[in-house]
Amino acid sequence: MSINKKARFEVFKRDNFTCQYCGRSAPDVTLQVDHIHPVSKGGEDDILNLVTSCADCNQGKRNRLLSDDTAIKKRKRQLDELQERREQLEMMIEWHQSLIDLEEQTVNSLAEIWDNLVPGYHANENGLKNLRKWNKRFTITELIDAIKTSVDQYLEYDNDSDDPSTPTEESVEKAFVYIPKIAASKRKIKDRPYLNGLYYARGILRNRLSYWGDSYEWRSIKLMEAAHLNGWSIEEIQSCTKTIPNWSSFIETMTLWADLTPSTEIASQPTED
Repeated sequence: MSINKKARFEVFKRDNFTCQYCGRSAPDVTLQVDHIHPVSKGGEDDILNLVTSCADCNQGKRNRLLSDDTAIKKRKRQLDELQERREQLEMMIEWHQSLIDLEEQTVNSLAEIWDNLVPGYHANENGLKNLRKWNKRFTITELIDAIKTSVDQYLEYDNDSDDPSTPTEESVEKAFVYIPKIAASKRKIKDRPYLNGLYYARGILRNRLSYWGDSYEWRSIKLMEAAHLNGWSIEEIQSCTKTIPNWSSFIETMTLWADLTPSTEIASQPTED
């Protein structure tokens, strides 16, 4: 019975292009596909009943059954192993796909939370892209908490607009951008609980001092942290921020409290942690 080319190739690959009777391999010998259980005795073209044989072994065997089934058992074990590997590969692919689906569901849930908290605005494609990136850095609990905190802290409303319940576009952009920063800050607080008091002190500075920029956001925390680690209490630092007249005086005071010199006081902002 004729075996199609595809089936022959699969059998040859499985048997490493080697005769399973004598051990010789191509191109030293001409290989054929042999029926382990002859067709004349009811054998079928199933791959389990096919084996690689050289022409000499195949012609010599003709339609006699093999008395030694060692080769058959070996092929059966190899096929079982191949099938197990194939099933494990399929399970891995399914698992990875489920992770991708779960990640997308998480991102969509975060976007829905944002949309509900910010009336009149929806996360666009760029916003979803950012949420996917943040989802790789933080847990969903951290991000939900950060979204709520950012919305409460940064959203502003224009009472003179046609719809005073809709926040201003500028404040919406700021609240969204600050989500990962808030999540990172809250994570740091878990390891350094005193940071919460320093963030409160920074809020006092932000509200009191006439000039405030992003570089001050970071430098103020680093200076106050250095002062606190040098022995000054959180209460003393907060008291200082309530009375300090300007930013220059604050730098000078915190540098002194931290036992730093102008040459050692960090002046550059690190990449976002």
